[in-house]
Amino acid sequence: MMKKKFLILLLSIWLGGIQAEAQKVNVVSVSKERDVHNFYTMMKEAFPLAYNDPAAPRFIFFDDSKNFIFGVGGYVQLTGVYDFNGVESYDFFTTSTIALKGHQPGASYGMTVGQSRLFFKLIGDTGVGRLVSYIEMEFQGPDNTPKLQQAFVQFKGFTLGKAWSTFGDMSAIPTTIDEEGPCSGIEIRQPMIRYTYNYNDTWQTSLALEYGKVSISPDLKNVRTIRQRIPDIPLNVRYQSPNGSHIQAGAILRNMYYKDYVNDKDRLKTGWGTMLSGKLRLSEANSFMFQGVYGQGIANYIQDISGMISNGGPENGYDLVPSAHHTGKMSLPRMWGAFGAFQQNWNENLYSTLVYSYTRLQNIGSLEKTTYKYAQYAAVNLLWNFTEYGTTGIEYVFGRRNDFNKDYGNANRINMMVQYRF
Repeated sequence: MMKKKFLILLLSIWLGGIQAEAQKVNVVSVSKERDVHNFYTMMKEAFPLAYNDPAAPRFIFFDDSKNFIFGVGGYVQLTGVYDFNGVESYDFFTTSTIALKGHQPGASYGMTVGQSRLFFKLIGDTGVGRLVSYIEMEFQGPDNTPKLQQAFVQFKGFTLGKAWSTFGDMSAIPTTIDEEGPCSGIEIRQPMIRYTYNYNDTWQTSLALEYGKVSISPDLKNVRTIRQRIPDIPLNVRYQSPNGSHIQAGAILRNMYYKDYVNDKDRLKTGWGTMLSGKLRLSEANSFMFQGVYGQGIANYIQDISGMISNGGPENGYDLVPSAHHTGKMSLPRMWGAFGAFQQNWNENLYSTLVYSYTRLQNIGSLEKTTYKYAQYAAVNLLWNFTEYGTTGIEYVFGRRNDFNKDYGNANRINMMVQYRF
């Protein structure tokens, strides 16, 4: 009995010691106007945010030493859509999906909450450098189930995980209610290993190995896609001026494999691409954003052509197309696109964006003439931050799709949005 009491006493002392050594966890609500312990700035500046990425979290957990801080945040967004014709998806106004003249579904309206986001973010000072860990979900899955959008760790210049592609420049993408955005934009998230080096306060370069999907338009009897053997290799160089303007140049190399059943060989095609983008602060009240992209076999990276389905089946796309001259072989289609956008800040909480974008597929090998050739996208909006955490707005979007046989279709849409961040 005495032995049992002695063991209970020792256990109590041990648990008490653990409780004494454990640090207290604190919770605080922060904002831009109330930046407690500089947490808002730390969260906001931990890595560049795209225009539609969630802002710094409102609720932050931290220990007494403040070496590690953990944030939970996101936003709820309700988007109302009135579609005059052409595009069936209420979540994305994708110009390559516009129905051709004579086959359009007519006017309709819809509502969606699929763009709502939830994220978790950890920032820690490890003694040998700052570590950032980030996970973000968007409710775009079936029946609005969560869909993983980003999940990565940043440390010592390395980014490991799924993030925005190194080939793109999300800070140059204009603000639109339509999540698809400019048809020529490079807006894709991919698994990667990336290293970023800052030469000084103005110059930066990034090099990465990325897992980019290869979509081809096979001749089903002669050519099929196979597993890839070499990751995509993007590189960019960025100049950041003291006034907040920036210019970025990038390039990418893609080694894409396919099966030639005619000659029973695995074949390789090497695609490439270049891009130039930027955001120029014209004055305190307005900015100009732009991007141009050109290359061969880079359909995966261009917003309007990425994941597009050609006439052969669900796995098809336009990174590689059947050769017009050699059965069993594939060719690299050339493609390019560009956009320009002006953002006007009418006052501190009221702003507008005007966007025009053009995308073109220049050659299609042996594909039918009903294949997509080019598309145009235009949008104008008015957005109002009615509180620090809430935004509402209205937007008009126009799109036009043309095929190689000169068939075309137009689409018009009005978007209305209410978003509340937490």
